[in-house]
Amino acid sequence: MSTSSFNPENAILAYLQTLAETKKGLPHGIPVCVFASHTITDTASLLRLAAEIGPFIGVLQIQANIIDDWSNHTIEQLIYLAKRYGFLLWEGSRFLNASVNFMSRADAGWETQKFLADTVRRQYTNGPIKSATWSNLTTSWAPGVRLDQQAEDVMIPTLRKAGREAVANTIKTIQTEISVEGNEYFPDVNEIVESPSGTTDGWQEFSPTGLGVSMRKKSTISVTETVTPEPNVQPEDGVPPPPLLARGITLCLPSATDAAFRPEYRQSSVAAACAHQDFVVGFATSEPFFVNFRGNDIFEIAFLDGNGEENEEMDRAQLLNSPTIHSRHSLVLFSLVPPSLAVGFEIDPILGVDSDSESDQPYSARLLNYIVGQAVKRREANRKENDVSHLKKEQAPGPNIVQIPVIVMQ
Repeated sequence: MSTSSFNPENAILAYLQTLAETKKGLPHGIPVCVFASHTITDTASLLRLAAEIGPFIGVLQIQANIIDDWSNHTIEQLIYLAKRYGFLLWEGSRFLNASVNFMSRADAGWETQKFLADTVRRQYTNGPIKSATWSNLTTSWAPGVRLDQQAEDVMIPTLRKAGREAVANTIKTIQTEISVEGNEYFPDVNEIVESPSGTTDGWQEFSPTGLGVSMRKKSTISVTETVTPEPNVQPEDGVPPPPLLARGITLCLPSATDAAFRPEYRQSSVAAACAHQDFVVGFATSEPFFVNFRGNDIFEIAFLDGNGEENEEMDRAQLLNSPTIHSRHSLVLFSLVPPSLAVGFEIDPILGVDSDSESDQPYSARLLNYIVGQAVKRREANRKENDVSHLKKEQAPGPNIVQIPVIVMQ
């Protein structure tokens, strides 16, 4: 993971890079994402999992809508654990923009698009979960805008603005001449410099440094809506605290074998991510790309055929000529690791239940390490067996891929 390849305006990407460099407990140095299993349906079980695997992950994906006793207390405790162990929070139970590509249809007028975008915004900011108020990441389908019309998209800018407003409401800025003093929950807010003026969309208020937000020091008082236990807690061993105020989305990447999606929609999803890299962190997919995908470029993913292989016959000209595709920053590809890779853990001589190892890691952490290890082995073997194309091609245009495996755990 190269620091120079990351988008400096995206606090979430910057933090994942920092974790890869500083968090010693990460399996194989990878800021893995743990997906809380559907069997976790109460706050106590969710918090137990978060506390056990927190020191060993980069992201925790939570299915908030199946937690029977979900409340502000649940959110407070998750934020506390994220800050204590240094990981990001991802609310993954709902997919924003359930209408998928309806917004891009020729018969969807401007008023209709605005109405749909506002509906998506309220899914993000309202209701019992209100993911925009606490979760670093949320999942959405891309709007399906034509490749040459990304600048006309309404949905992603609406979500970006909603994320900014949700953070502002959570922190509640009060304009006054009184300086901030003794802010226990966000002690670094007094150190944050004023954001540069003249931004195009306002999102640059959220910087990749500190908490991911810029506020005027001399005229702001920050008042939190809730108070978590031990608010000054910090990760150990030099791991920086997570940017709790940073917000972003991951776009769903439709399967190349799914007949419900045209290849153009997949290409539009890639173009949308490239056009909004300050807010779109990357993609989420159920396909086992971490193990199977041999490339390093987003451009290649856009042109996979129905068998999941790169199709050289697809028309590449339009995406290649899109001005958004030529950014050299990185995008994350969160891909599900097959659960079958856990087979063999119980008898593993080093990490298994009956091993002679004196490791003080909990069972869940050892299982996580084993699964990631198996995934890395398969990926390297797959690349060695098939990696011949790089000798024939120049580097593809567009952002590089930062692959992060998603592991289901309970």
